[in-house]
Amino acid sequence: MSKNPSHINQDLIVRLREGSPEAFRDLFDYYGKKLFSFSLGYLKNSHEAEEIVQEVFLKIWKVREELLDGKSFDSYIFTIAKNAILNTIRKSKSEQVYLNYAKLHPGKDVLLDEELNFKELERAYKNSVEQLSPKRKEIFLLSREQNLTNAEIAKKLGISVKTVENQMTSALSEIKRNLRSAGFAGLIFFELFL
Repeated sequence: MSKNPSHINQDLIVRLREGSPEAFRDLFDYYGKKLFSFSLGYLKNSHEAEEIVQEVFLKIWKVREELLDGKSFDSYIFTIAKNAILNTIRKSKSEQVYLNYAKLHPGKDVLLDEELNFKELERAYKNSVEQLSPKRKEIFLLSREQNLTNAEIAKKLGISVKTVENQMTSALSEIKRNLRSAGFAGLIFFELFL
């Protein structure tokens, strides 16, 4: 396979959309080490970096039929990796972030770790997501759990990008409001989940 990125954007993407295992292998050969180094730079853990690479390629394979020729594949694949890295950091660090924040800011509407179990915060967050309207919840989950961009969500749902942006803004405000009313500081929410 040519190492020319424009070649990746054209011939390889066409073959990948057609389900070619060889194209997928070529893609892995071209991007695997780059994605591993990129992930390792953020995570500082080779096992987690390997998991990111696997997650990225699994997603590429799942959405291969939807890949677009005109889109910069290089930025697309690294955006998927970046989102996966952020999710990994959120999951692995969120409890520690909360505990550190609580200890540093004991007087700022933050309950100390003996008063608040992290699982309660996580449960409150999930309940807040469940309270969103069906369409808003769908858009929020596509963004946060499937790591889709606003443009990808708009295309998938047949709505405008502006509608996606508005729904995401409303969802985040609603979740933040629900967490505050449940006794959780909004700043913690953003550090942990967004």
